[in-house]
Amino acid sequence: MQSNRTGNLLVAARLKAGLTQKQVADIVGIRQSMVSEYEHGKRRLTRDMAEKISSALNIKDSYLQ
Repeated sequence: MQSNRTGNLLVAARLKAGLTQKQVADIVGIRQSMVSEYEHGKRRLTRDMAEKISSALNIKDSYLQ
């Protein structure tokens, strides 16, 4: 089974920020299900989306890449 490093980093950063998937989704302007898919490795995180989510979580975008 392949590791989901980016998804694990995203979950950790989101929890550290004290946000739910829904809150991150609302800030970024996407559906909550998309955040879940990123976290579970079912959807590939694009550079643009990594920047948006990183901004919402107040982390460097390079952290998710």
